[in-house]
Amino acid sequence: MAGTVGRLFERLGSDRLRFPLALVAGAVLWGLSLPPYGVGILAVAAFVPGLLFLPEETPRRAASWGWAGGALCEAVTLWWLVPTMVRYGGIAPWMAIPLVAGLSVLLGLYWAGFYATVAWAVKRRGEGALLLAPCAWVVWEWLRGHLLTGFPWWGPGYSLSLYSALLQNARFLGVIGLSFLAVLGAAAVALWIRERGAPSTLAGVLLSVLLYGGAFAWGTVQAGRPVSPMPRLAVGYLQPNIRQDEKWDPEEADRTWTRLETLSLAFRKFGLRLLVWPESCTPVAWDGDEAYRSGVASIARELSAPILLGTTFKGPGGFQNGAVLVPPEGGEGGRYAKTHLVPFGEYVPLRRLLFFARPLVEAVGDFVPGDSLRPLSTPAGAASVTICYEAIFPGLVRRQVREGGEILVNLTNDAWYEGTPGPAQHFLMERVRAVETDRFLIRSANGGISGIVDPRGRLQSAATPGEPASFWGIVAPRKTETLWVKVGALWLVAPLVLLFLAAVPWPRLGGRRLDAPAAEIESP
Repeated sequence: MAGTVGRLFERLGSDRLRFPLALVAGAVLWGLSLPPYGVGILAVAAFVPGLLFLPEETPRRAASWGWAGGALCEAVTLWWLVPTMVRYGGIAPWMAIPLVAGLSVLLGLYWAGFYATVAWAVKRRGEGALLLAPCAWVVWEWLRGHLLTGFPWWGPGYSLSLYSALLQNARFLGVIGLSFLAVLGAAAVALWIRERGAPSTLAGVLLSVLLYGGAFAWGTVQAGRPVSPMPRLAVGYLQPNIRQDEKWDPEEADRTWTRLETLSLAFRKFGLRLLVWPESCTPVAWDGDEAYRSGVASIARELSAPILLGTTFKGPGGFQNGAVLVPPEGGEGGRYAKTHLVPFGEYVPLRRLLFFARPLVEAVGDFVPGDSLRPLSTPAGAASVTICYEAIFPGLVRRQVREGGEILVNLTNDAWYEGTPGPAQHFLMERVRAVETDRFLIRSANGGISGIVDPRGRLQSAATPGEPASFWGIVAPRKTETLWVKVGALWLVAPLVLLFLAAVPWPRLGGRRLDAPAAEIESP
């Protein structure tokens, strides 16, 4: 291993401790790349220590320690779930901590698969196969977003999206493409430290420089271009900031309604095309109170604009969490029922086995999913609606746009996570959806971050977090289809082919094959 950096890392304990210590260092860097710190480039640096020492490890050890290191990264990302479970879920701290730790350990399996795959490729093909690390990562990241209902909360691509120039490239291959770029950079650095003179090293570094340079240059130009909304349509959104422990309190119902009404009627003379209320903003189920429905219709009539509000309602098989469109002429303009529910937040998977988690959903709701992704027709355009957590699924939003969505609308309630990094992480993930799909995003949050994001990922209008507010902005319905919308994750076939070819005995990719017999190594 060449260079001063390599010699420095080689002094880290015994041979058997270098890789685990490197993964711990990576977890620290990973944590610093997340909000509230948000040093995005450290997500690239987080992979360098582990990849640097990976060639010395067997696939089995790489999987074992990669599992532990990945679980640590997940715990650093998701620790803020603990106070939420304690405060609102009726879960004691001694139970909440193991639940989040268990989730982190489960998600750590994807990291284990990643490190094991790369270690296997290196053993087969030589150290140059470190350049296959981004191929392995994106395959495992895709699996993470789909297996067991999926949980794609954060990834290195989101950290790179903190840089506006790099964010623009999400319109090509999605946030998973940014993850590919992040891990490619880390692999090139690790290989450069290990084998500076190898042809594969030079090729990897050159490829990384070209991709980063091209992505940054194109993204810089794209980020600076104005988005010309035609036609210019005014929309409003509320951030009522109703405390979570007050929302369903019957004694607070009148005060909650008064706040929603007051914030809404501030738009009397704005000529809005649409007013958006946040997730579950109503103190009663939509179907359960005629007076409440009449009150919302009265506001819509006074504003001469439809109201899209988050609420719960009776659906096939049980209650659903979703949105209702209330037009000014009365009645309903359509409903959307959340299709991707939050495990342990809106339902308990494996209910009989995980009986101890039932108090959590009893405190927040137990719902059945919807089955339609069709947009709701509004004067501001065909609205693809997501409820809270749904917007972290790139494929779901992509399918909504392919169904005809012209604007994105997200209704959320991040008051659950007040005082933690959760709302910032959530908002930044949703911002990427606007760029991936080339759509305006209207986000109404009860607590958290509310605003309007344009198709370049720029915040056009925003309410101050933690304060009741009504804001407005300009959007335009769009019908364009980005490359991501057209092909989605189909491009992942290419990384899969490269990983398959790593199993074929082609000439080695730089450095000796680490599982080659001594006679083979010494022969001319």
